[in-house]
Amino acid sequence: MTSGYNDRTCTNGKGGIKSVLFFPVANYSGATLTANEITAITVSGETFHYKLKSNLSSFTAPIQRNEENGTLWYDHNLSIVLNSDNKELRSAIHLLAQNELCAMVEKADGTFVMLGYEEGLKVADGNEYGSGVAKSDRNGHTIVLVGQENNEVPDVDSTVASTLIAQSSYAV
Repeated sequence: MTSGYNDRTCTNGKGGIKSVLFFPVANYSGATLTANEITAITVSGETFHYKLKSNLSSFTAPIQRNEENGTLWYDHNLSIVLNSDNKELRSAIHLLAQNELCAMVEKADGTFVMLGYEEGLKVADGNEYGSGVAKSDRNGHTIVLVGQENNEVPDVDSTVASTLIAQSSYAV
């Protein structure tokens, strides 16, 4: 099943994420998935691209199994920290919260994956918006999104990712 895989020699597993690009699930078409990699996709409408500070944001997509009937699914969880606040950012977050979203995530190693590809992510409990107490505290947002997918997380071809980032309508 995993012929040729040796975890002891794979030492390039940098953690964390660099950026996230959001768009509503309803706004994509023409997606081509080949060998669990998105090799083509067309996105219409607004997209939101957030460049993230290192060591603050993360995602998980663990496989889940129903022991009674053997059903498999994946729980997608994305948490991003935005170290800023202004009325435009609050308005963008409000728009994101009103939709079921796809999230194209750039990992620390420069590769891309797509969370919420089929059924989308929704803003969930655990969000924060605050000023902090001390001058050294963060004044900003923590946004938590969750979803469930039937299939494993697909990679995104780097050319597709570059095209989507280049056409983003809102960038922070």
